[in-house]
Amino acid sequence: MEFTCILCGYRSHEPGVCPRCGLPLLYRVSFSKFHISNLPGVWRYLNELPKPNKLVSLGEGFTKIRRINGIIIKYEGNNPTGTYYDRGSAVLASLTNDGDVKLVFEEDLTRSLALYLSMVGINVTVSVNSNVDPRDLLILAKLSTRVCVNCVRDPSVDYFNPFLIEGFKTISYELIEQLGDLRTVTVPVERGALILALVKGFMELEDKGIISNAPRVMGVHVGSLKSPIGDQLRELGVSFMSVRPEDTITAVVELAKHSVFARPISASAYVAAKDINEAVAVVSGSPKVRASFNMRTRSNRAQSLQDAILARAPKGVPLTAYSVWKTVGEGSLLGVYKALDSLASRGLATVMVKVIGRRKVKYYVLGK
Repeated sequence: MEFTCILCGYRSHEPGVCPRCGLPLLYRVSFSKFHISNLPGVWRYLNELPKPNKLVSLGEGFTKIRRINGIIIKYEGNNPTGTYYDRGSAVLASLTNDGDVKLVFEEDLTRSLALYLSMVGINVTVSVNSNVDPRDLLILAKLSTRVCVNCVRDPSVDYFNPFLIEGFKTISYELIEQLGDLRTVTVPVERGALILALVKGFMELEDKGIISNAPRVMGVHVGSLKSPIGDQLRELGVSFMSVRPEDTITAVVELAKHSVFARPISASAYVAAKDINEAVAVVSGSPKVRASFNMRTRSNRAQSLQDAILARAPKGVPLTAYSVWKTVGEGSLLGVYKALDSLASRGLATVMVKVIGRRKVKYYVLGK
């Protein structure tokens, strides 16, 4: 594999940071004819991604385009764990060989990585601090993740991992495939990994002649810009816009009324798109915002998902939570895990664990 700086062109056979300009080195796509495959998830764009050791997908990607109050939104909340991180996790899990991965807890990113890596038998250790949300601990426990307190100083993966970036960039490909000509895309910015990925994706599409001109990319931040690569992104043609915190809070509530559940930083892209003519906003999901907004109806929805599982999933045969999720076609994968555990506690399903190689796989058998 070869890695390159998309700003100055520096190349290396190892990932890292460009010694010339400080931008993360990214995977260099080999020149080939652009092709859309019939493979699931981000592997729809197989030719434009690193060659996988094994193909891992939970159906992430190709998220819907929504129009809310006249604003076009690319909503990432329908991915398996509710965020765009699943795109990167699918690529990373497909390239990671058996071994150990150590992570420092970063909420949505960690949940996504733990899910995908645990599926392929990778031993995942997550370092948390004493203030971690108990709900996150329960999720990690269900994924058989080892949890420790302040035990990881050098994590195996961070936001700028080049293989995560490869997954994230598929948003660019989908925007062009779904909408065609684009003028401006507004993207929330914290560290800057997402917007870097989209810029890379548009550059590749332009290089391959799929688009004649890359759209304007607008990075949106709340308060001051804190991205460590802000200056480099400006040199790549990215513009930045600051929005007020109170406007993002209003946007969270406004979007939630249309079943788009976002954190304030994610909703900032929607706020900015209101002020830019013909802009498309990339809005990531937030499982916790969704849970808070649905507090009153959570029990009814949980019961509804359990009823759907009982009605549609085969009886008397061992099923993984993933196979149940794909069969039922409702809820999130983590929601199906919870529903199956609830059914087991009610005596309507039994749990069995099989050891396949070095990996333990949990199966559920629904009562006849």
